[in-house]
Amino acid sequence: MLAFATTSCGGASQAGGSDEERAEKARFHYQLAYGNYFNENGSNGEAALQEVLTSIELNPSDPDARMLAGIIFMGRELYVDAIAQFNKAVELKPDFYAALNNLGATYLALERWDDAIGIFDKLVSNLRYTTPGHGHNNLGWAWLQKGDTAKARRHFTAAIQLSPTLCPPYNNLGMAYLQEGLLSKARKYLERGIERCPSYAEPHYHLGRTLTRLQRYDEARVHFETCVSLSGDSLLGERCQRHLIAHAPQGTPEIRR
Repeated sequence: MLAFATTSCGGASQAGGSDEERAEKARFHYQLAYGNYFNENGSNGEAALQEVLTSIELNPSDPDARMLAGIIFMGRELYVDAIAQFNKAVELKPDFYAALNNLGATYLALERWDDAIGIFDKLVSNLRYTTPGHGHNNLGWAWLQKGDTAKARRHFTAAIQLSPTLCPPYNNLGMAYLQEGLLSKARKYLERGIERCPSYAEPHYHLGRTLTRLQRYDEARVHFETCVSLSGDSLLGERCQRHLIAHAPQGTPEIRR
């Protein structure tokens, strides 16, 4: 795991100067990290990481730099480091809802469902949180993973009502109904998700599964084929490919990407 104190510039040369000078230097490194390297190379860029760590070394009290460091660590799947940075950002700026949201997302990545629920419960109950649809969707996902489909459905429904253009809640609500065996409702929301987000592959996969259970095999194949086309060589694409092979009519050659 990356040592947090390591930077490309070294601490001794950066330590001098007044507080104002250090803050100015810190902001320069933050802007370099975010405005240049991060946007160009994404969250795995080594240069972005080194610049933001230099910024934090110069000014440990900048919540924006802590937030960016957390995002970069999360992109590298260094989740413990990400959690530490997001927590520090919130400590420095208690109403930093984006940092709280990312903290909750990190808990989801770690499958720490109860921790994620605690974060997103706080967010969706705060009237100043400006993207409650995302929060409800994440809450629903955590409850779905815990096996409580009723609570999951309530939050996915709230997400759709609050953010009707957001794609994942339609897919996730369809998944919840599919798990409960409510196939007509599952089909309804998966089709809505596809209608709103035609390039979103996952609803095609779950709709194919739903149609298979409804014994509508030809229609199911169309959605599995679309999923393969949209997903390429990803894990989801492989799953859709397996369904195509399993339900191929006798004598039909395997569909290849």
